[in-house]
Amino acid sequence: MPSALILLAATLYGMSPILAKIAYSHGVTPLTLLALRATMGTLFVWIGLAATRRLALPPRPFLTPLVVLGLTVVPIQVGSYFYALTVLPASSASVIANTSPVHVAWMGWLVLGETLTPADLAILVGIVGGAALVAGQTPLAGHIVGLVALIAATLGAAFYLVAQRRLVRDVAPLTVLAVVLPSSAAVYWSAGLVTRSIHLAMPLPAILAVAAATVAGALASFVLLVALQVTPATRASMLGMLEPVVAVVLSVLLLGDTMTWLRAAGIAIVLSGITLLQLRRAG
Repeated sequence: MPSALILLAATLYGMSPILAKIAYSHGVTPLTLLALRATMGTLFVWIGLAATRRLALPPRPFLTPLVVLGLTVVPIQVGSYFYALTVLPASSASVIANTSPVHVAWMGWLVLGETLTPADLAILVGIVGGAALVAGQTPLAGHIVGLVALIAATLGAAFYLVAQRRLVRDVAPLTVLAVVLPSSAAVYWSAGLVTRSIHLAMPLPAILAVAAATVAGALASFVLLVALQVTPATRASMLGMLEPVVAVVLSVLLLGDTMTWLRAAGIAIVLSGITLLQLRRAG
């Protein structure tokens, strides 16, 4: 059951960049999408908490870390990723962003003293090489800025995955989202109002894409948090590799994303390398 929830979350997350690209094509700005997505997600979470009579703040020792995550790591991670989608194909963005297990590995070695064997290092080098191949084969002149944004997104994702795994041991998933989502929404609205990039007038296709992205994002976050209560982060990362597969397939089928042989090879190297890394670390 937990594995099925993680696969569902990965599928929903894989759909998110596709829905974002559709919204962008109708004039929706990234901050408009993110502000509405986080705000509506907060509403859904609070309704769920009220329906289950659990509408209460988490214990004080956990409240501050959750607020800090919502004000810093989450907006940096999500904002960087959705900005990158404005200048990069959804397939490349999703694949490169999902190299976060590489960062989890070196962070664990540097900070926690976890062992990295020569085989692990070889796999990490292969993943980085595959990601570089994907990046080099990615079209659009503005992709350098997008790739820098993706680096920030992957670092944030690695840190957030570890933080989620620790917090959901003691705090209910909906309660985590009830704090993180409104905190990040405040950042998106503030940034959007300051930069005057919040535009709520949009055509029907854009409204439908934003609504679908909101539901997909909120549901994916919830089921992932539920699964992380009983699933190790390494296994969650491995199962989560379905996300870029979904994004690549939908990007090619629905958005007309061009796929060269070298780009496809880079994607295959990244996905295979991360799968091998997670299998080794879970074994």
